[in-house]
Parts: sequence; structure tokens; C-alpha cells
Amino acid sequence: MKLDKIKDQIENNPWKTAITIRKNNQTIFQNGETSSTFKAASLIKLGIALYIQEEVPNSINDIITLSSNDIVGGAGIINRLSLRTWRVSDLLDLMLSLSDNTATNALLRHYNLNVINSFLQKNYQDITLGRFLMTKSPEENTCSSNAVMNVFEDLFASNNQVNKVILDALKHQQARIKLVAYSNPKFQTFNKTGELAHEQHDIARFKTGTDTIDCCILTNYQNPNDYEKILNMMQNVGKILTH
Repeated sequence: MKLDKIKDQIENNPWKTAITIRKNNQTIFQNGETSSTFKAASLIKLGIALYIQEEVPNSINDIITLSSNDIVGGAGIINRLSLRTWRVSDLLDLMLSLSDNTATNALLRHYNLNVINSFLQKNYQDITLGRFLMTKSPEENTCSSNAVMNVFEDLFASNNQVNKVILDALKHQQARIKLVAYSNPKFQTFNKTGELAHEQHDIARFKTGTDTIDCCILTNYQNPNDYEKILNMMQNVGKILTH
């Protein structure tokens, strides 16, 4: 990989970019925005998954009955289905593979949003869980690229029943239009995407043999015309990292 080519991709753009790249858990490239705060969008779901994996793994088979407040729009499929009773394992998979917001809210209610936030605040600087998904609140879900990277790598470091569900969901992530879009097929990929009106984020692991490359890119932009340019930037970074 040629890191100077990555530098060319992320510099001199009209949008704000934070990038963290690690090979085998060691930082090999980052810019000056890695501790800057961004709205987390769906990357906050990685923090929720980590809480379940690390703090309450034996609850993976709990049964959750959805409340009317859990059901929201945006990404996912549960809000279009009649099923209202789910296992934690299924909600966890849907939260990560389809970024299902209803599944996320059900998990936040079941485990208590404030308890999960306390876990994240204690263990990961620069990540905050402040609100349910698709709800208006004076609080916000925020993160930095380094914080999300730490959460992401810790998701891979465990080996329990919850971890297997999480890694399978990340491996079968449906949103693959950013970092992993044109990656070298010899690499196994795991990723999670997030987006809001002015944010486009992605984090991915590229794995081949015993080597792993992890990349997190967070962006904030104001001009709608920059949307496709940001996607192109992320796709190019993924190609550079794997070719």
C-alpha cells in the first residue's frame, strides 16, 4: 500500500475528514482530526454491540418484546414487519448488518441507554451515547475516529457467543458502497457505515492470512454536491489499502 496516495485523497478537500488506519492493531496513518468530535450516526451501534459482548454476554438469548416507542423509520426492516418478539441475538445482527434503527432502540431500552453510555464513557474517550435513534433530543451521539477504532478493534478481540454474532453481522453488512466497495477480493471484509444529512462515515477491517488492516473515515460536509466525491474518496482509500 502507498500511504502517500491516501494522503492525497484526504487533503485539500472542502469537507472535514478524520482518518485512522491501523495494521495489526498498530497505527500506520492518521491525520490531525482523529480526536475531533463528529456526530456518530450509525457507528454508535458498534458501541452498543460492544457493551453486550463485554458486559452482558449471557443475555444473548433474552427475548425482547418491542414497544411502540421502539419502532422508528430510517434504516432497517423490523418497522415493516408484524413480528414484535425477538431474541437479542437477532436484534444485534439486524442492528449491525442492516443498521436497523428499531432493533437498536429495542436494545437501548432493554439494557438502558444510560448504562451503556456509562460503559462507553468509562472505557473510550470521545464517544458518547446520548439519544435513541431517529428521535429528537438535545443530546447527541458523538465519536472520534480514534474512539470508534478502539471500539471496533475490541469487538474483534473477544471470543464468546456474542462475538460470533457480531462478526458474522459485520461480515454480511449490506452497506458496501464506501471503503469495501472496490477492495481486493482476496481480503475478507467487515464493515459498518454511518450517515446523516451532513455526515458520511465508514469503518472497515480488511483481513488476509494473519494480517489485518483497519480503517476508519469520518466526514462532515455542508455542500450536497460533495456527497459523491466523499464516496469516491472512501472507495479509493479502500482500493489503495488492498492493492
